[in-house]
Amino acid sequence: MVFTRSRVAAQAGAAQADPAGPASERDGASQDVRSSFVRTLCVLLLAGTAVTMYFRSLPPVRPDQWAVMRAALPPRNLAAVVAFRDTVLEYGGGNKLRVGVALGLTYVTMQTFAIPGSVSLSLVMGALYGRWLGFVLTALISTAGSSSCYLLSWAIGKPLVGSLWPERLAYFQHEVRSRRGRLLRYMLFLRLTPLLPNVFINLAAPIVGVPLHTFALATLVGCAPNNFVASNAGAHLGELTSLQDLMDPRLLGLGAAAGVIGLASIFWQDKMGAPPPPKK
Repeated sequence: MVFTRSRVAAQAGAAQADPAGPASERDGASQDVRSSFVRTLCVLLLAGTAVTMYFRSLPPVRPDQWAVMRAALPPRNLAAVVAFRDTVLEYGGGNKLRVGVALGLTYVTMQTFAIPGSVSLSLVMGALYGRWLGFVLTALISTAGSSSCYLLSWAIGKPLVGSLWPERLAYFQHEVRSRRGRLLRYMLFLRLTPLLPNVFINLAAPIVGVPLHTFALATLVGCAPNNFVASNAGAHLGELTSLQDLMDPRLLGLGAAAGVIGLASIFWQDKMGAPPPPKK
């Protein structure tokens, strides 16, 4: 009897000491999300401080110029994009290098923290440096910005991404695991098609185990059609009548064809790699 009472008392004490199971897990997950959000804000503050310090080293911007630049991000219509380009060209004058570095830093910061409006900067790159050099610079800078977003998510973003897109993250993780041997082709396909949003890919890729070099190469190559469209449009901005004219049908067709080829290749490899059906 003594032994039974002692055992019951011990179990009761353990039940009282035990956390409240699922409720505790939810509280822990919420705490992780809050911590991740706070750390992201701290990184954003540091990045903003670094960009601000560089901009303070540039020649002063007139109030009217600053008002135009601020109103054009994100772009709402073609007139805002044209005004932004003209203001940057006026401000830069003959010093395209310093202006290009400032635009590049702004571009990387916006992509790192998924801030909309980078299309305006792609257009300005084309206007400043021409179709081909603008395209190369835009491709490199956009890859750097996406890779910076990847690294930020790898460091502090897992709880936040998991809480925002749990089902989509689980799907992406399954797809990456099943295509581990041909991951570059799959990532190229994702970049060439709208199957998953680019922001989600940037944030989720490190969480599901996509290596950085595979991610960066797929971003550089897979986003090339869109970057060329924006750079080419920037070089011929005066010929556009609306933002819809940015969509060159030939380049869009090329990107769609590349996506179809990538998808067909994935299906073909899945079929060839599948085990043969059992003999009856």
